[in-house]
Amino acid sequence: MQNSKSQSLLQGVSVLAAAMLIVKLVGAVFKIPLGNILDGEGMGYFSTAYSVFTMIYAFSTAGLPAAISKMVAEQSVRGRYRDIRKIHEISTRFFLILGVGGFLLMALGSKLFVNIAKTPSALYSVLAISPAILFGCVTSAYRGYYEGLRNMTPTAVSQVVEVVAKLVFGLSLALVVTKTASSQYAKSGVVFGQQAASLEEMQRIAAPYAAAAAIFGVTLSTVVGTVYLLIHCKRAGDGVTEENLKYSPRAMRGKVLLVRLVKIAIPISLGSIVVNVAQFIDTFTIIRRLDAAFQAHSDAMLKIFDSIIPAQVLQENGSANFIYGSYSGYALSVFNLVPAFTTIFGKSALPNVTAAWTVRDMKGTKLNIESLIRMTFLITAPLSLGIFSMATPILTLLYPGKAAEVAIAAPVLSLQGISLLFLGMSAPLFAALQALGRADLPPKFMLLGAALKFIVNYATIGIPAINVRGAAMGTMICYAVIMVLCLVWLTKITGIQFRFVGLFWKPLAGGLLCAGAAYGVYGLLFHFIASNSLKTLLAIGVAGIVYLLAVLLLRAITEDDVRMLPKGEKFAKLLAKYGLLG
Repeated sequence: MQNSKSQSLLQGVSVLAAAMLIVKLVGAVFKIPLGNILDGEGMGYFSTAYSVFTMIYAFSTAGLPAAISKMVAEQSVRGRYRDIRKIHEISTRFFLILGVGGFLLMALGSKLFVNIAKTPSALYSVLAISPAILFGCVTSAYRGYYEGLRNMTPTAVSQVVEVVAKLVFGLSLALVVTKTASSQYAKSGVVFGQQAASLEEMQRIAAPYAAAAAIFGVTLSTVVGTVYLLIHCKRAGDGVTEENLKYSPRAMRGKVLLVRLVKIAIPISLGSIVVNVAQFIDTFTIIRRLDAAFQAHSDAMLKIFDSIIPAQVLQENGSANFIYGSYSGYALSVFNLVPAFTTIFGKSALPNVTAAWTVRDMKGTKLNIESLIRMTFLITAPLSLGIFSMATPILTLLYPGKAAEVAIAAPVLSLQGISLLFLGMSAPLFAALQALGRADLPPKFMLLGAALKFIVNYATIGIPAINVRGAAMGTMICYAVIMVLCLVWLTKITGIQFRFVGLFWKPLAGGLLCAGAAYGVYGLLFHFIASNSLKTLLAIGVAGIVYLLAVLLLRAITEDDVRMLPKGEKFAKLLAKYGLLG
């Protein structure tokens, strides 16, 4: 459907990217102080609950928004506007039922989940976040509908509204709990009904409650996001006019549309579930394998961690959860920034590739897929290689008061940086396969990748010299295999000879120059500036300038890419004038 609200691939990306930038900046304002409030132990509880949540949430919602987007985009091209409205009506009801089911599954199974993860103190956190599934389902129904109409603005605005609410509620509630615990300890030494003999013990007693309070802020944020979308839909509508509906063919039966929706959604959901299985595997292997390593190789493990992990944590056998919390709450908080940004390319590409492929516009299909791959890798390459070279300075900048957690997380994050070269491409490539009608392939690829990750995790984390870095190695192998399989099958399905080498080498070359500049500038400033924060920010700033120049001089962006951006015609003429377009 071409109306005033329809957006091209890169226009949609621009809208989502702007929102994602705000979301991640506000999210950092949430996650960084939260990490300083909760420490490694509290972040372990927070991460365990969030991992369980994302697994069930993916099952409940991930496939259907993409299915809605695909179906709406198909019917838009065919002018079947009555079907579009019918899809929205059916999907909203269906999502509500799924949301209730997901909420009950998580709430009733909470004790089982935390026992399997060997973190029983995460129970309150799991219960606190379980209602978010219900509201997240309703939100996803509306987002998928607007994305199918190629209007990314409602999704973008709702994400910003949600993250601001999470910041306000999450931090406020966590601070209330920690201040209450401190006040109780100062008055009587009894904290939430338990006797605390020291300040450290008080913090350990408060950690499960503070984590639960913080994660309940996530639940409240989904409520706010849902309310915003309901109000937006009521006031602004969807862009389908009365004239569109008047000349549209009669809508298909609701049962037919629902069956088709589910058939498309199931394989996409399976793929999304298995994407989250990678994090789920970490939740259920890291703590177990580290516990096994501390028991079987106690001397070797203590030699590595004795000077890092707080003494009381070591004495109370909480080392595995502390290490897992440092990995998941600190390393992954930086690591997850990249796939969060690249996912937006997949969201915008799905309806655009679907529209081109539906009418067998091979030129349009090739243009959209190549632009998707090129622009995604232009984002992925500098960020992933920059994280690889600057893991310790970045974590120290973000968490200056958490030396122990940073010491554990930094080596893992550095390895995870390489993984991002592959992981960052996975969601956009999955979206392209789904748009081509092969939604059955991503879950198959992810099952293979997840199996490889489980094997690597289990085999390596228990080795003292590797320990938690084995999780990063598993992630790297998992997503490298997935990316290669996606690229091979894109060629097979379309019959198009994509210029993969040309799409990848220029961003990769620019990324290497970017990472080298960051590392070199930081090393040079090390001898002249004492402040880590200032050195890191200057190094990142110089690296960004180097990368921008490298991309322009290597002509890594094409004229078609620039023209699809908002105001793209003007930028294209300017860059073409100086010979800076590929």
